[in-house]
Amino acid sequence: MKGTTAKTRSRIPLCLALGASAAASFWVADSVAPWDGDLRGAWHQYEYLAEGFLHGHTYLSVEPPPELLRLPDPYDPAANAPYRIWDASLYRGRYYLYHGPVPALVLMLPWRAITGHALPQRLAVATFAAVGLAGLALLLWEVRGRHFPRLPPFALGAILVVAFHASWLPVTLRRPAVWELPIVSTVAFMWWSIYFLWKFQDSGGRTRWAVATAVALALAMGSRASSVLSAAAVALLLFVPVETPKSGLARKWRAACLAGALAAAGGIALLAYNRLRFGSWTDFGMNYMLGREDDRGLRLFNPRFIPFNARTYLLSAPRLGPYFPFLHPFWSEDRPPGYVAFEEMYGVLWMIPVHLAALAAAAWALRKRAVRGMRAARVALAGAVLATGLSGLLLFCWAWACSRYMTEFLAGWTVATSIGLMAVFGLEDGRRPGRPVRILAAAAACWSVACVWLASAEFRGFMAEENPRTYAALAHALDYPSLWWARRHGIAYGPVDVAIRVPPSPGASQTVLLASGRPQSVNQLLIERLDGGRVRLVLAENLHQVLATPPIDAPGGRLGIRLEAPWLYPPPAHPYWDGVPPALRRELQTLFSIGWGQGATRVHSAHSADPVDFAPAVRGGSDEASGLPWVGAIGPAATGR
Repeated sequence: MKGTTAKTRSRIPLCLALGASAAASFWVADSVAPWDGDLRGAWHQYEYLAEGFLHGHTYLSVEPPPELLRLPDPYDPAANAPYRIWDASLYRGRYYLYHGPVPALVLMLPWRAITGHALPQRLAVATFAAVGLAGLALLLWEVRGRHFPRLPPFALGAILVVAFHASWLPVTLRRPAVWELPIVSTVAFMWWSIYFLWKFQDSGGRTRWAVATAVALALAMGSRASSVLSAAAVALLLFVPVETPKSGLARKWRAACLAGALAAAGGIALLAYNRLRFGSWTDFGMNYMLGREDDRGLRLFNPRFIPFNARTYLLSAPRLGPYFPFLHPFWSEDRPPGYVAFEEMYGVLWMIPVHLAALAAAAWALRKRAVRGMRAARVALAGAVLATGLSGLLLFCWAWACSRYMTEFLAGWTVATSIGLMAVFGLEDGRRPGRPVRILAAAAACWSVACVWLASAEFRGFMAEENPRTYAALAHALDYPSLWWARRHGIAYGPVDVAIRVPPSPGASQTVLLASGRPQSVNQLLIERLDGGRVRLVLAENLHQVLATPPIDAPGGRLGIRLEAPWLYPPPAHPYWDGVPPALRRELQTLFSIGWGQGATRVHSAHSADPVDFAPAVRGGSDEASGLPWVGAIGPAATGR
């Protein structure tokens, strides 16, 4: 009885860690609830698909507007913008999803049938995250019991929390949209498949665990077709001989073949689903997708992208800034020909160095390869590493690099990292790594957790919109060092006087003179050349024009202006504003103004992205030879704060 009680108590830290990680998943994902009213955005597609399944068809329950169907080219992004459902595939007058159907089939459809209400897509994403973490927790619990019994229970709980962050889930869940749901669902089923693979080996090859592995792999493929190579690799590991109490090693051909057939049936069912929708086994509907860009004719898969994508996913360094959340995504204009885009990317080795602990898992597995009872752990590790390797092979050939893909890429590696941490902290004295290695591993884990939350807070500015009070409290507390730095170095905020040089040019053009923020969230001062040597100045946030001047003369190619904009100050939550009267604070945080000669124009607007540096980036005199306008001088205005 005492042994049972002690074992139950030892589970408590792991259960608490699982509960905390699941709660964090729901808190992050549910933050987009205020955007539920956007019915044509990215927040409800799987809800529409589940309702379509409930009514016996594979298309979405929402009918395309007649205006969309009457367009000469309904796939033209500019023409279909007022009518489209974002990223839905329009085929023969119906909306479909090119994403896998499993999230709707296994979770959202049963919920809809039982309760009569739709399960919000954002909560479905969080549910799959929590379910996947439960499978990972079971795996770690059993591996600990078998190989690391001296690992303290609280350490196992901490490792699960680190794994939650190492998987990049807190960032991916920040936008629980139509793209993230199939990815998180795939990761959940992949974690469960590795757990079932472990159980198959550890049980001596019981058929039920082989079948469970196959079902999980089939569901992973049905969530996201890009997991097919990873699923095939894990399925093949079922044919590896298992350890048995009597005969040593034995191949469980019947169980492995049955599981292989079930996994293959899952893949065939996905292809049949394509044929039912689009009349082709291999057509997933991407050619009919309605989005902001017309991707028809693009070659999205090319091995030439591997070097660039490998550097981007693994080595790209974040851009550092003085203001919370401090770490801003990598950006580069030096891309391979034909490469489409990347968004919100951070290099794994910079942001999540705890993943180096997977090397400790590999070293442990190699050192123990002759020890009886190690085969299950070695096969599970092989499945985890192969899942990441084959997932990376596909992702690195893709013409997009996206933050959400990192969760798919790191799913298997997170398993290896977790076992590596157990090897670092859980081996018996004399066989575990030295104290410096343990300190470095603990530091890497803490660094990774902090960086992942900073990236989550940064992601597209969603946290500032979704959780404004939490974001403002964190920013206010953590931005004090930048306030002290600015005061010590005499950094002046507020209006600036700008001397602009406008070289002669034969044609009209638009040039960015000042920029603040980061790509995809940027403020700009632009200059447009007009006929007769005149120019027009524009203040914009991304593609939104905030303010524009009338035509202005630039005699002798020179123009002096006084500029006022919110992005010439720290972000709104910064402690700089504590000493500013509330009325003046509201004025300065919304005022855009351009003054020139005897004229001026001004407007109040909320369209302003937060700055990421003390001062904006400036197009300087080095651009004079290009014939483009440039900034000859910039400095604080006499009336600046």
